[in-house]
Amino acid sequence: MAKFDQASDAQLARLLAEIERAGNGSDELTRLVHDLQVHQIELEQQNRELLAVRAVLEESRERYADLYDFAPVGYLSIDAAGRIQDINLTGAKLLGQSRNALINRAFSGFLRPEDRARLNGHIAEILYAREPGNCEVRLRARDSADSVDAAEPRTLMLESRLEDGSPPARIRMILSDITERKQAERERRQREIAAAAAESRHRLVSGLERLSAAATTAFDPQTVLNDLLRVVQDLLRVDRAWLLYPCDPDATEVRILAQSAVPRCPGEPLTDRSIPTDEPLRRLIRSALNACDPVQDPDPGAIAILGGGFAPRSRLIIAVRPEDDRPSLLGLHLCRVERTWSEDDLTLARALAGRLADILDILAVRRALTESEERFRATFEQAAVGICHLDRQGFFLRVNRKLCAILGYTAEELLARTCRGLVHPDDHDDLMEYIARIGEDRARDPEREPGTSQSLELRHLGKAGHVIWCNLTMAAVRDSSGGLRYFIGVIEDISARKRLEERESRHRHALFRFGRISTMGEMSSAIAHEVAQPLMGISTYAGGALERLDNAPVDVEALRLALHQISRLAARAGRIIERIRDFSRQHAGAPRPIDMEAVSRAAVGMIEPEIRANDVKVEIRSNDDVPLASGDPVEIEQVLINLLMNGMDAMRDTPPAERRLRIAIKRAGADQVRVAVGDRGVGLDQTDPSRLFDPFYTTKEGGTGLGLSMSRTIVDSYGGRIWAEPRPGGGAVFAFTLPRHLPAEASDRSSAKTPASSTDRRLADPPDAATGDPT
Repeated sequence: MAKFDQASDAQLARLLAEIERAGNGSDELTRLVHDLQVHQIELEQQNRELLAVRAVLEESRERYADLYDFAPVGYLSIDAAGRIQDINLTGAKLLGQSRNALINRAFSGFLRPEDRARLNGHIAEILYAREPGNCEVRLRARDSADSVDAAEPRTLMLESRLEDGSPPARIRMILSDITERKQAERERRQREIAAAAAESRHRLVSGLERLSAAATTAFDPQTVLNDLLRVVQDLLRVDRAWLLYPCDPDATEVRILAQSAVPRCPGEPLTDRSIPTDEPLRRLIRSALNACDPVQDPDPGAIAILGGGFAPRSRLIIAVRPEDDRPSLLGLHLCRVERTWSEDDLTLARALAGRLADILDILAVRRALTESEERFRATFEQAAVGICHLDRQGFFLRVNRKLCAILGYTAEELLARTCRGLVHPDDHDDLMEYIARIGEDRARDPEREPGTSQSLELRHLGKAGHVIWCNLTMAAVRDSSGGLRYFIGVIEDISARKRLEERESRHRHALFRFGRISTMGEMSSAIAHEVAQPLMGISTYAGGALERLDNAPVDVEALRLALHQISRLAARAGRIIERIRDFSRQHAGAPRPIDMEAVSRAAVGMIEPEIRANDVKVEIRSNDDVPLASGDPVEIEQVLINLLMNGMDAMRDTPPAERRLRIAIKRAGADQVRVAVGDRGVGLDQTDPSRLFDPFYTTKEGGTGLGLSMSRTIVDSYGGRIWAEPRPGGGAVFAFTLPRHLPAEASDRSSAKTPASSTDRRLADPPDAATGDPT
């Protein structure tokens, strides 16, 4: 600029110098020169102003370029085909490429495939409408091969308008990165959703807690149901809630168990009465049963039936399904306003229906427990036997009226005592051992059924000091872990039974004695012959001894021999008499281990004279594996004698060569011993075997009919069984079983094989040990 001014001044000075040389110095010329100088000055000033404006424009252009390139948003221009024609640095950075690399590239190539159609539609709309417009697009994920960084895809807001000017048309776009704003919006929505979910959970949890609390405020089921429906009504903000039972379309009638309503709610449900199930009501029930979710606004006709003729504006029903009963139907009403049931309302209704089902199960259990308690109390108090509960120390926890009547104490007096103080001193140890065994049974035998009872007969002492025979049955009540809680005792007054048993025992022993004596009477002739023989021998030898003493000299050896024979015959007679006396004496009949083979030989030896007199052959057979039996040896011997005597009587008409009695002894099962006596007599063809063991029934002339009856009584008393059956080939078999002896402690079997009585009885071999097994 300075050079231009200097050149202009130099040229003007040369021009003025030439004018002065050529001119005449007139004023006109001077004025012209002056104008030229003034114009020169103006031109110079304008030139300086233009230069200043140019400088400002250059600076402004540089600032605009900076603002354009470094703007916080991206700017780009695209043609109608969507190719980038211009873009600032911010836009290039958003797209992850350099500016030069972006020129003439399709903008859609940088977007997700699913957003490219949206961009094309946006471009077409701008070109067609020629109005500004907005569009959201998402950039595709960048990969490390052609991107500056590996950032996640971002969301852009496109603000587009058509550029002014002649064709070709170009669209100017502003690219705003709204990723963070979208993230913030998502987070805000998530917070709102979480807050709504928390509110819904709180409403749900608090509602369930209120419902559970209402179930515990009262014990009466009806009061509980009313309280529950009041809570449901308040939680779901309805005008009325009711519960119908049963929710069964096949039921002929239903009824509303309970209801809760706001004051002055129109339409009163038909509570406390039966409602016949018509077709609209059946459809209502089916719709609830077939739906998993609450049914909204069901048939208003059926609701009107339940609501006294009034149909509410908004309705909701849901089936309540307890596990142990038929379903019920929960109904909710809004009487005057329409309501759109929200998802939270439906969720809460479902949850409340589920909790109601649980509570109905609890109420059913509570009702069953109440009824069970009432039945137990009635059974306990009205029982015909005494019942008590005892703790570990034997103190009474509870007693019934019958026990008080048996012992003569009041309930208060018994509750202050222990069971030990009410028992006869002689039975105290038995009671303590019994209680200890009951308390420890489960520990010793885990397979034992819990609560299994055992009994004990013992003597109690009444309040007046008198003895009361009682049968005590106790069982231990245990908790789930097997620990002892208390004992249950059942006490039955058996004094009358004991007196009767004592009389029966005396009568039975009298019958047994009579039977023995009767048996002895039947054997009297044979016994007389048996005793007469040694007496005759004694008389003969005594006479011979006296004769030798009268003749001198005395033969000492012959006299000694005679006296020895007298002593032997006297001992034989004594043994016969002792055997008869031992057989006829009364025995206590206490069970003992007995060897049935030894008892059988003793019985045969007892009636050996009768056997010889009737020319009968007896055979005894016993297996090696036969265990010891349990019973009284003398009484079992009596049974065998009766059977053997009956067998001989039955063979009176049998030829002597065929008169055989056979006793067979063998094991019967794991815990029984079987004894069978077989004969070859007339048999049982004309006899009813079931009547043979009846008292006073006899088939022989002169019989008493007591032998077999007493035999059955004896065998039954030891837990055995006796019966008769025909013998193959003719005759009869009388058999009986006795339980195997189970000693409390192991003992030597040989020591248990004692004689049948205290008298030394010796039995010679049977006259004829024939082979074969008729039994």
